[in-house]
Amino acid sequence: MKLNHLLEVGQFYLLNKKYSLAIDKFKQALRLNPGSALLFFYLGLAYEGGGHPEEAKEMYRKALLIDPEYEEAKRRLHRL
Repeated sequence: MKLNHLLEVGQFYLLNKKYSLAIDKFKQALRLNPGSALLFFYLGLAYEGGGHPEEAKEMYRKALLIDPEYEEAKRRLHRL
């Protein structure tokens, strides 16, 4: 699957609260683009929604390592 398709499918699952499916798609997308702060952020959202705060924090931290100015990742991390 192409990166954009994986991202779109992951977002669809995230919006429909199918967190484990979203996590799977975002992980697949990260294998194609491991330097994407956006993908780590979305993976954090999926973990957070699925009730896995520690994994979510780790993903937000990874997003911030790539992009230290990622404000929404900072806010989410601070809230957890």
